[in-house]
Amino acid sequence: MKIKSLYRLITLILFSSISLTGFAQSNVQIPLADFVSLPDARNVKISPDGKHLAVIINANGESAIAIFDRALKLINIFRVVNNRTDIGDYHWATNKRIIYTIVTHYTWDKTKFETGEINAVNIDDGITKQIFGYRTGQMQTGSLVKKRDAEYGSQEILDILPDDEDNILVAFYPWEDKGKYWRINEQAIPEVYKLNINNGKKQKVDSLPMPLSSALTDNDGNLRFSSGINEKGLVVTHYKKANAKEWMKFHFEEFSGVKVRPIGFALDNNHVYVTANVGSGTRALYEVDLNKGQYKKIHHNPKVDISVYVYGLNSKKVVAVGTDLGEPEYYYLDAKDKAAALHKSLRGAFKGHDVKITSVTKDNSFAVVLVSSDVNSGDYFLMDTKTFGAEFLFSSKEKLYPNEMAKMQPLTIKTRDNFEIHGYLTKPQGEQKGLVVFPHGGPHDIRDYWGFDWEVQLLASRGYAVLQVNYRGSGGFGNAFSSVGYREWGGMMMNDITDATKQMIKEGHAKTGKICIYGASFGGYAALMGAVREPDLYKCTIGSMGVYSLPLAHEIGDIVSRERGVLYRKRSLGEDPVQLQKFSPVYNVDKIKADILLIHGKRDRRVPIEHAEVMMAALEKVNKQYEWFEISDEGHGYYDPKSRLEVYQKILNFLDKNLSK
Repeated sequence: MKIKSLYRLITLILFSSISLTGFAQSNVQIPLADFVSLPDARNVKISPDGKHLAVIINANGESAIAIFDRALKLINIFRVVNNRTDIGDYHWATNKRIIYTIVTHYTWDKTKFETGEINAVNIDDGITKQIFGYRTGQMQTGSLVKKRDAEYGSQEILDILPDDEDNILVAFYPWEDKGKYWRINEQAIPEVYKLNINNGKKQKVDSLPMPLSSALTDNDGNLRFSSGINEKGLVVTHYKKANAKEWMKFHFEEFSGVKVRPIGFALDNNHVYVTANVGSGTRALYEVDLNKGQYKKIHHNPKVDISVYVYGLNSKKVVAVGTDLGEPEYYYLDAKDKAAALHKSLRGAFKGHDVKITSVTKDNSFAVVLVSSDVNSGDYFLMDTKTFGAEFLFSSKEKLYPNEMAKMQPLTIKTRDNFEIHGYLTKPQGEQKGLVVFPHGGPHDIRDYWGFDWEVQLLASRGYAVLQVNYRGSGGFGNAFSSVGYREWGGMMMNDITDATKQMIKEGHAKTGKICIYGASFGGYAALMGAVREPDLYKCTIGSMGVYSLPLAHEIGDIVSRERGVLYRKRSLGEDPVQLQKFSPVYNVDKIKADILLIHGKRDRRVPIEHAEVMMAALEKVNKQYEWFEISDEGHGYYDPKSRLEVYQKILNFLDKNLSK
């Protein structure tokens, strides 16, 4: 019996150690479609009274919200009926009413994006009403008077206001008309509304102090903090004291933290939890007394940033923080807190897994938890917080069984300049055909983590070991680690990837002549630049939606269509024309020996397809053969399951041709 089916038959008691793997591996190859399909279930949440469960399910490639009672009897199911629109995120607003956001895509581009709209639906009768967004400004029948003002902009739900049955708190970010399209107005001040979930009427309660600011409320739903980025690219944080009207700069004379971001409140609402970089190092957690202007450092790991926050049940109190140097590790601020005790017990019970509390009833008696790992895509359980009993609910991907997946091994890598970086190696369960070096995108402020990655597991299921490297320039390891990668795209960052690859050969995890490099976005750049820098190291290279010309990256794409994007590109790439060409694959194609596959979406606005076109022209100029695959209706990322099937079949065929000989 496979482990996923077994979960449906048992209740687990969490003070005993639980093994989620150990069943015999199947000899049947897992179909490609099972990897590339959307999750079967995601974002499971329990209603405030604990009587119902909601889950976003995959309904023939589109999302629907299904409502179940506690016995998992289906009560209702609903989806967005408008063409090309889908469900984004959702919240229980009351015991009987759910609010959800809308995403959509164009007919010519399958990339999904938020529309700024919010719908509300009754779980019993399925009656849906749009309560926020640009389509709410409809005309009264036979009149020129609008029903409500339309909100042409994006939104963020700040607070559900659990003690208010009728209203939620929403931040609104206005758009500007750019002729053919709308986009967020980077100069506009966001407004905060109290929004009625029944009729969509809104009342302005405040404005945020800076454009594009995020906001944080306290445990009583009062707006207290705002963080934004100024014209110099620096994080600026403002706050209010309880019941105050004016925003103040968040600054204490002795506080030396950098890039301060508030993340939660103690129960008294006078102490706030913030994270900040310690100088040029990693992020630490602080507790600040807003009345006294005093602070204390609570936790700091000098090697890696805090990446996870665990909150109290029905509060914004931070009770634990997690870090990811290799596998996740947690530091519990208050071991006696109910949420901390629950989280710690779950971690102890589900050995080798990570745990997330996704929702909790208003009386804290029941919680939904997500248990996942490197080999487990995610299982949802209903927890009784009094008995610590757990009942299985849903699997994220029903057809991907943990015992058939490949383990992810944390790595420490020594670079040529004797610096220590980290990464992961995933080796197939059966015979290994070769190694795929898989640099992540970004590159700055992005990193690879331990956990389930369907793309990695797909490659491993076909016999390929996968190497992921958090090269210098990646996020998650402090300011200095990230910023040292600026202007080093084709230099130090490539050296780190090369050094990690050569270490795999030295340690016997890979063989010369059996290595390919593959990535998307910056990873696509690194794949082609790796073939330029190390022509004898890689047998093949696959660039997906990659940046191939750094001079061109200064000229086109949605990043440089905005002032902040221009500053970012100058900071990350530099402006020296000689170095930009030296670090561009398109200007160095004569050095490439590896077989080449290029993949690009025709509608890519982040990295326009011109990058692939100039790359192909350069290859043809030196008579270098390559394979090309264009997706006519995809952008920066492949969202449609049909597109994914085509893309990854192409990738697998190309790898087999090069590494299976």
